[in-house]
Amino acid sequence: MDRAPSRTFNGRVNGTAAAIEQTRLLLDLSREVSATLDLQGVLNRSLAALRRLIPFGGGSIQLLRDGALMLMAGDPEPTPDALRMRIPLGRGVGGRIVATGEPIYVADIATDPRVPPASQRALSPEVRSYFGVPLIAHGEQTGVIQIDSPEPDGFPAEARTLVLAFAPTIAAAVQNADLYARELDTIEKLRSAERLRTDFIAMISHELRTPLTTLAGFSELIANRAEALQPALVSEFGHRMWRASRWLSRMIGDLLDLAQLEQGVLTLDVTPTDVAAVVADATAVEVREPREIRSTIEPSLPLVLADPARLGQILGNLLSNARKFSPPGSTIEIDCRRERGAVAVSIADEGRGIPPTEIDHIFDAFVQVDPGPTRDVGGLGTGLYLTKKLCDRMGAGIEVESKQGLGSRFTILLRPATRLEVVV
Repeated sequence: MDRAPSRTFNGRVNGTAAAIEQTRLLLDLSREVSATLDLQGVLNRSLAALRRLIPFGGGSIQLLRDGALMLMAGDPEPTPDALRMRIPLGRGVGGRIVATGEPIYVADIATDPRVPPASQRALSPEVRSYFGVPLIAHGEQTGVIQIDSPEPDGFPAEARTLVLAFAPTIAAAVQNADLYARELDTIEKLRSAERLRTDFIAMISHELRTPLTTLAGFSELIANRAEALQPALVSEFGHRMWRASRWLSRMIGDLLDLAQLEQGVLTLDVTPTDVAAVVADATAVEVREPREIRSTIEPSLPLVLADPARLGQILGNLLSNARKFSPPGSTIEIDCRRERGAVAVSIADEGRGIPPTEIDHIFDAFVQVDPGPTRDVGGLGTGLYLTKKLCDRMGAGIEVESKQGLGSRFTILLRPATRLEVVV
């Protein structure tokens, strides 16, 4: 970065020509700073413009992010550790500047009582004077500009006046860049939402068509050729239709539950519940993808606080996932035990596992580990999302461990019911 020759302010600026020169310089620098909508570009240009305006040793710009100041640009370039620091409002000189909206000038750090001892401050030992100015645009605090000098009283009144005159330009440019970035983010989110909506419509059309095709095909055969079909074949067709209708009913039920969750109207009846009984019911349901299930239940488990129907739905979703993603002939393990002051219910499979890049997103709505039209398992991608939401509503935790090629384990942590809750 080119630096203009240093200038000192050891006297008052006199004369119309000097004032015009300063005004022209401020206008030129304002155009340079405002010529981009890239935030980092605005910050870097602002520091470069300040250095053309007045001499200083080091400078920085900190911006408000989530209630704290973050260093966003520096001259000289700041260290990675400095860029990671967060300063709460009211803390430090910069924090006080933003909290009060007033500039702070320290003519001599060595003698100013507002400055902590050298052992307690982050400034370089060479720094002797400091000037900090708030960035305010349309009445909104956005950050602070800080400059320092190795000389005592390195920023006399004339220099501070120039910085104060230029600060609103920087504040406005920063705010414009922030607004532009937010606009781009909003546009991208809208595009993502539209892609999600389009993908969801395509996915639900595909998933609903499968059971509907089964129902339509076999019901047509029975309606048109029942007299020519053997009773055993009619029974088999009816059984397949029944399973398809249950599959269809479950998908529609998930969509209705999802809508109620989003509207905040889904109700639960949380009562003391026997986990072993719910596990027995969930594992007895006839399914399309049968797998051997081995259940291990610790004796004398306490009752837990849960909605029995919703807990059964949670276990059904986890068992359905375990069946879909594990190969035929594999075993699903269910383990119920006391753990960490809760009753833990774990469902482990021997399936393909979850890729590390996907594990943080598996509880998002409409997420499939194997997305796309070529995926080899069905589902709307709502099961784990609903499972997480229902656990949250019941005050239960849910954890997942997975290794690719070795399977996955989902664990629900349920709150034991107290004696009073059991009696009531």
